[in-house]
Amino acid sequence: MRRIRKVTAWLLVVLMTWSILPAAAAADGSAPSRCINIVYDDSGSMITTDGQLVDTWCQAKYAMEVFAAMLGTEDVMNIYVMSDFDGGRTGSPPKLTLRGSDSQSTNVSKIHAMVTTAGNTPFNSVRKAYADLAAATADEKWLVVLTDGAFQGVSDMDAFFSQKSGDINVMFLGMGPNAPEITENQEAGIYSEKAATSDQILREITGICTRIFNSDRLDVNVSAKTVEFDIPMGELVVFAQGANVAINGITSASGREYLNSTTPVTVQYSETPAINYPDFIVNRDLKGSIATFRDDFPAGSYTVDVTGADTIEVYYKPNVEIAAYLTNSAGQEVTSLEDLQAGEYTITFGFVKAGTDEPVNNSELLGEVTYSAVVTNNGTTHEQAYTSGDKIYIEEGSLEIDATARYLEYNSVSTHLDYSIYEDKALTFTVAEDPVYTITKDGLDAAQPIQIHVTLEGQELTEAQWEEMSLPTASVLDADGQSGYGAFRVEKSGTIGVYNLYPTLSGEELRPQVYEDCGYAVAYEGKHGAATWAGSAEGTLQVDDTRSWLERNLQRLIKGLIIAAIALLILGYIPPFKKRLPRKLKRRPSIDCSPNRPGIHQMTANGRYTKRFLTSLLPYKAEEGSIKFVPPGVAGVPVMQVKAAGGSGMLLMNAKAYAGKEHITFNGTPIEEGRVKPVRLSAGAMISVNTKEMTYTCVPNQ
Repeated sequence: MRRIRKVTAWLLVVLMTWSILPAAAAADGSAPSRCINIVYDDSGSMITTDGQLVDTWCQAKYAMEVFAAMLGTEDVMNIYVMSDFDGGRTGSPPKLTLRGSDSQSTNVSKIHAMVTTAGNTPFNSVRKAYADLAAATADEKWLVVLTDGAFQGVSDMDAFFSQKSGDINVMFLGMGPNAPEITENQEAGIYSEKAATSDQILREITGICTRIFNSDRLDVNVSAKTVEFDIPMGELVVFAQGANVAINGITSASGREYLNSTTPVTVQYSETPAINYPDFIVNRDLKGSIATFRDDFPAGSYTVDVTGADTIEVYYKPNVEIAAYLTNSAGQEVTSLEDLQAGEYTITFGFVKAGTDEPVNNSELLGEVTYSAVVTNNGTTHEQAYTSGDKIYIEEGSLEIDATARYLEYNSVSTHLDYSIYEDKALTFTVAEDPVYTITKDGLDAAQPIQIHVTLEGQELTEAQWEEMSLPTASVLDADGQSGYGAFRVEKSGTIGVYNLYPTLSGEELRPQVYEDCGYAVAYEGKHGAATWAGSAEGTLQVDDTRSWLERNLQRLIKGLIIAAIALLILGYIPPFKKRLPRKLKRRPSIDCSPNRPGIHQMTANGRYTKRFLTSLLPYKAEEGSIKFVPPGVAGVPVMQVKAAGGSGMLLMNAKAYAGKEHITFNGTPIEEGRVKPVRLSAGAMISVNTKEMTYTCVPNQ
C-alpha cells in the first residue's frame, strides 16, 4: 500500500504540471491546442490487491482533481475508463471530457463526483482512445496509458503502437512490479516507463512530468519558503499540500506583494469509490491548494507565503520572447528593421523580456536553447532552416521570418516577422536625339531638344515608375563659367522614359565670344520608398556659331590686346628693356682725404649716392641718380649725374661739367677739353680731386 501511495503522489505531480507550464507557442503567440486521451485503469486491483484493501483509487482520483484544476484554456482531456470496455465492448465514449475553458471548480467537481464500476483491464479501451485521438484536431496529441495489470485482448502491444500516426505521442506507464511494458522508440514518439518500486516511481515520474507536461519547477528553500530566479517570469504557480494549507501570496525581496491572479483551488481526497466495492480505504491526508500568479516578476528572490503545508512546489513560466537580429556584410547590426536593403546578412537570435527589447541572459532556468527560422522571400520559402549565425541572402520585395526558440527541451516560443526589402537601383541615361544648335546674331536657336532616354536596371520604365520619377539635373561642364551657356531647361517628353533638354545662353544674351561645343552632365538621385534610384551620364552640346569673325571674336580680340599690353608693360621692367644702375653702388661711399701740405691731418669722409625714384618705377626708362664724391664744403666740384648703361656699367651724363679740369680725374685720367658725350664708368671707378690742401679719392662701390 505504501508503494501505491507514492505512485499516486507522483502521478499527481505529473497531472498537475501539464497545464501550468508553457507549451510550444503558436506563431501568433497564443497557446497551442492540446488533446490528451488518458486510459485510466479502474480495475478492482486499485481497491484491493491480494485480499488487502489499498487506497490507490483514492490517490488516483486526487491526482485527477489536481489535473482538472490545472487545465489550460486550450486543453481538452478525455478520460477512458477501462471498465466501460469490459465484455468486448469497443465503442464506449469517454467517461469524462474536461475542457480548460470551463472553470477550474467545475472540472474538479466532475472528477470528484466520478464513480465507476470496477472491472478488468481490456485493451479495447486503448484502441478506442487512440482512434478518437487520431480523429481529433489539435496542435499536440498524447495517448497516456496508466495501468497496474496485464491487458486483456491483445497479443502484441508493440505492433499496435508501432503503427501509430506520426502526430500522436504515446506515454505508457506500468505501475507495480507486475505491470506490463512496451518497447520505447523516442524518435517515433513512443515512451515507456515502469515504476516497480517507490524509488523508481520517484525518478521516472519526474522524467514523465518533464516530457509530457512541460514541467519546469523552481528549487524551493523549504525552511525559508523562498525561491530565486535570474530571468523574468510571467507566471508562477504554487502547489501546496497539507491538511490545513493556505496560499496567501508572494513577496519580492524589495517588499512588493503579489496577490493571486485566480482564487486558489482546493483539491482533496474522495469518499466515493467504485459502486461494486462497498469496502474501501479513504486517505484523508490527500489535500492541497493550487494558486496561479500572473504578473511581471523581475529576476530576484521571492518569499512564498504559505501556511499549513507539508510540501510546496513552485512552477514557472518565463516571461520571454524570441528576438531576431540581422548584421550586414560590413559587420554592422541593423537597427531599423522597417526597411532593409537587399543583400547578405548574418542572422542571430536571442531572448528578450516579453514586450520589450531588453535582452535576457542565458540561464539554467531556460535549459539548452536552440533557435531556428523559416525564411520566405517574395513568396518563396527557402529550403534551408536557418540557425543562429547562418548567412542569409535576401532579395528586394517581401520578407517573412518565422523564428522559433526551443528551451527547457519541450518548450518553445515563436514569432512572425515581416520586413520590406529594398534595393538601390541604377538608372542608365543614353542620348536618343542629339541635334546641332545654331548661333546667329539673334541668339541660340533651341527649338529642338536633346532627348535623353532612361532605363531602370536595364529595363524600360513602367508608366507608374515614369510618373514617380522627378526631373534630373542637367548642367554644362563649365568650371570657369566662360562657355556662355546657362542651365538646361528640362522636361518630360510625351514618351515614357524620355526627357527633353533645352540649352540656354547665360543671361539669355549673346556674348561677343565664340560659342563652341561644350560638355554637359545629366544626373538623377531620388528616393523611391526606401530605395535610392541613381544614375548619370555625360554628353556634348554641339553648336555652330554662324556670326561674322568680328562678332564671334571681338571678345578674344580685346583679350588679346589686353594681354599684349600687359606683356609689353612687363617687358619694360625686364633687362635689357629696363636698365638699372649697378647694385654695388654704396649710398654713402667712403672718401679718402690725404693732406697736400703740413699741418693738415689725414681723414676719411663719406659721399652720397641718390637714385631718382621715378626712373625706377617707369618701364623701359633707364634708372638715373647722382653721386657726390667730395666732402661737403669743397667748392668747385659738380655732383656726378649718372644713368644706367646696362650690365654693371653707368653713364656719366654731365661729363661736360668735368671736361678740361685737370685736378679731377676718373680712373686717373681727366676728361678732355670739349667733351660733351656721356662717359661710361663702372661702379668701381676711382674718382680723384686734387686741391692745394687735400687730395680726395672716392670709389662709389666702397
